[in-house]
Amino acid sequence: MEKARFEEKPRIQEAEIASIQWTSSWGSTASVDKPLPSAPKVTGIHSYLAYAKATLQSLGFNVLVYVLQHFLGISLNEIPKKAFHRDRLMALLRCLVHVLPFTIAMAEIMINWRGYYVGANIDGLNYIQFAAKLHEMAMQSSLAIIVFCYVRHVLFNGDALPIGALLSGLQLTQISYLWSMELWGIASSKIPLGRRLGVMAMITVAVSLASTVGPSSAILLIPNLSYWPAGSTHIWMNTTAAELWPSRLDGSMLPSYCSQASSVSNVCPGSEWEALSDYLSLANGMLPTGVLSAFTVSPYSVQLTGQGSLRQLIIQRHIYDNETAPYDQGAAQATTQHVAVADALSATSSLWNIALQHSDSPFFDQRDAVQSIMADVFQPYTLASCGGDVIEGETDDRPVAFPIPPGSSPDMLKDAKVTVETMLPMLAIEYAGLTRSEILKTPGRKSDYRIKWVELPENPFNGTSIGTVILQPTRNETQGILLCNVAAGWGSTSMNMSSSPSASGTGITSSSIYDPESTLPQADDYSKRIADSVITFVLPLFPQRKINISSDWAQYLNPQIPTLNTTVFNALMSVKLVDHEDTTSANIILAGLLANGLARTGFNSQLQGKIRTAFHPALNVSIPDGDYWFSGRGDMFTIDPSVNNNKEWIKLRVDSSVEGYGFGLQGIAPKLTVVVLLIYCALVVGHVCYSFISGVSSTSWNSITEMMALAVNSSPTIQLRNTCAGVTQMGVFQLPVRVLTSKDPGGDEDHLELVFGNVDGGVAGRCRIQENRDYGTMCSSGCRSGYDEPAFSSCRSRGVGKRCGELALGSS
Repeated sequence: MEKARFEEKPRIQEAEIASIQWTSSWGSTASVDKPLPSAPKVTGIHSYLAYAKATLQSLGFNVLVYVLQHFLGISLNEIPKKAFHRDRLMALLRCLVHVLPFTIAMAEIMINWRGYYVGANIDGLNYIQFAAKLHEMAMQSSLAIIVFCYVRHVLFNGDALPIGALLSGLQLTQISYLWSMELWGIASSKIPLGRRLGVMAMITVAVSLASTVGPSSAILLIPNLSYWPAGSTHIWMNTTAAELWPSRLDGSMLPSYCSQASSVSNVCPGSEWEALSDYLSLANGMLPTGVLSAFTVSPYSVQLTGQGSLRQLIIQRHIYDNETAPYDQGAAQATTQHVAVADALSATSSLWNIALQHSDSPFFDQRDAVQSIMADVFQPYTLASCGGDVIEGETDDRPVAFPIPPGSSPDMLKDAKVTVETMLPMLAIEYAGLTRSEILKTPGRKSDYRIKWVELPENPFNGTSIGTVILQPTRNETQGILLCNVAAGWGSTSMNMSSSPSASGTGITSSSIYDPESTLPQADDYSKRIADSVITFVLPLFPQRKINISSDWAQYLNPQIPTLNTTVFNALMSVKLVDHEDTTSANIILAGLLANGLARTGFNSQLQGKIRTAFHPALNVSIPDGDYWFSGRGDMFTIDPSVNNNKEWIKLRVDSSVEGYGFGLQGIAPKLTVVVLLIYCALVVGHVCYSFISGVSSTSWNSITEMMALAVNSSPTIQLRNTCAGVTQMGVFQLPVRVLTSKDPGGDEDHLELVFGNVDGGVAGRCRIQENRDYGTMCSSGCRSGYDEPAFSSCRSRGVGKRCGELALGSS
């Protein structure tokens, strides 16, 4: 029966129509009284109307098609239509639905790829969010068109698809479609494997994109608050790396006046020692009484100055876990930005601000401006570990032992004579070059804290910069001492200076503190084990450049204070941490003093070079060329090649950035969204190319209503029995379905209907849909025009064995 229905038959002549009776696939006989009128041919204005309809329908304005037909006086009755056209112009017109979402998506990608700064504030953010939602809906509509095009491409060839694929284009916004019965029915259907995989791939990609293009568009369309590039340049300083970051320091490098303490920032290691006094005073006020000394001391940092910069002296203390014991439980470390580099960065920042104030750059509207040196710069990192011991009178000739530097790898200490016989509560390395009786000869008042600097040998004190013996105040023969191991090194860092647009002088300098995660992957298990305890000292990995300090240079860390008639160290210990042992305060003071002193090497070096300028007509002067600087096209400073030794000068790169709203690909999320939108754009380009090359297009069955009309006008099949109230079994979703042609016994047009199950390949080929061919009505005068109560009442009286459709066709 099914095969006979879809075989080609001679066209029915009008004279024969009145006497023909045809057998429907439902099994009833229907009389055909007279033919329905055929569709008028599309000529003249109707051809232009066809293109206009194609354009409006592609954009979803079907209601305007109805209004246009009514305005032109064209019949509003349904007429036979072409299932698909082969017309290149019409195919391209039907691709107009992609233009707006595709253009916006590409614009979002390009503007974020290149980066664009908007300003410090942004108005109308809610409107942008609304626009992002509209863009999402437009892209989802575009994806639905692509999926329907793929589905129709299969159906127009007479090939079968699982029933669950027919309306897949309308379910793209439902992520649950990926685990629905429809999709799994496609996966387990009996259609050819290649077609099955193609349908699944198309639907899976489309559903995934429909769920992600919206958030992706919002991420790229809404400006985000961040720091944006605002130019870069190299700068030169009239000093060498060896002078700025020396590996060995001795007293000959310093002027004699450094033996007197100064509160003014200068080249002397002991200048600005009051910052440590402020630190201890603040810590005493902030730390609750009774807190154990093992806990971290606040505050985090205190301020130091340079010739044109403000710096931070950062002090930290660490708690060692049981695995790293018996190291010093209260070891302290300190670091600060190098004063010469900070001053050069401050000068560069001032010039950048001057250029900004006299330019039309959008960077003037900002929340913050930052100048950064991200590479090739070092700053001092210091570590101090002290333990208590005693001297039993002037005849005590026992050698002393200095603590092992916390964070040292055991491999560094393989030649060390480690002893536990001292009173120190940690492992120590015995040093035979100094006896306890010699320590008693240290100059100074016995009522003060006195310091003796000891140069410790490289072997076995690997990683140690200098040893320190602190004599505590005493009034009897037993002398309490603190034996300290002080380590120091130059560690790589990045330096930043923040300033407002109106700033022209001192800026606030900060730097990144070393993160061991960047180095520890190549470290041994020991270094990884102490990573949580030691943040900046993971010897021998960090600091990268060890510093050896002579005792004559170290003495300038503890100069005399003429106004107080005492030394810097004794003055600082007088404001030591309350309710703490002396070792806690000594660790903090020694680490802080050494970091402050080391940061002053090369103090007098300055920024060099001739700056690139541009004439400002309003001011009638030349000012820094801001447009050139902000573009990052080249260096703002040039060096005179005739200057001696300038090839050895320090060369650093300064990157400028501003805080505000803008478009860019900073972070992982924007990069992922670009990938999502590029996949969408690739699908659109593929669909447009297919439409242009093939010229094939269609708008048939884009909606549930159109698909329902096709289904109602199709012959029922036994394979869909018991599905009128719902579908729950996988077998139904696996059914192959085609759209094939059949002869309309009630008119002179061919008819289209859904055909379920297997169909012979030859029949499917002969009955496949033809391009540019009209397909029209099937139903004759025997069809009901509405609800036929007598017929349905008669059906109910006959029981469920009869189909009501038979009565609707006029059988009695």
